[in-house]
Amino acid sequence: MINYTMPFRRAQNQFSDEERLGMIQEYLTTNVSMRYMCNKYHIGHETIPRWMINFGIPLPDNASDSNVMKKAPEQTASHSSVEELEAQLKALKSELDREKLKNLALSTMIETAEEELHIDIRKKAGAKQ
Repeated sequence: MINYTMPFRRAQNQFSDEERLGMIQEYLTTNVSMRYMCNKYHIGHETIPRWMINFGIPLPDNASDSNVMKKAPEQTASHSSVEELEAQLKALKSELDREKLKNLALSTMIETAEEELHIDIRKKAGAKQ
């Protein structure tokens, strides 16, 4: 096994393709952050994503400097969490319906006040000159 930990910074292009693929595999298969990988191997924060692009390996969606790799939602979702999400969706839809009704009521109130009081309440479009 190759020992990648070194007390000093390696010169550019000193990693073989085998070493680079090993680091990429470690990043993708373990739950470590990009920052941890960079500190461990003394490389820049854009190095591993650049190697992945060069080897044609797709970048994970959350591949940022401090994010930890997480499993896809399909892999971690259980039956109970699906039910929770459906309940949350239903609650959000009902809240949206209430807000639409509130918006309609306020618009109707403004229109009625403008007609009865003959004043302009809504802001006019366009710049003042």
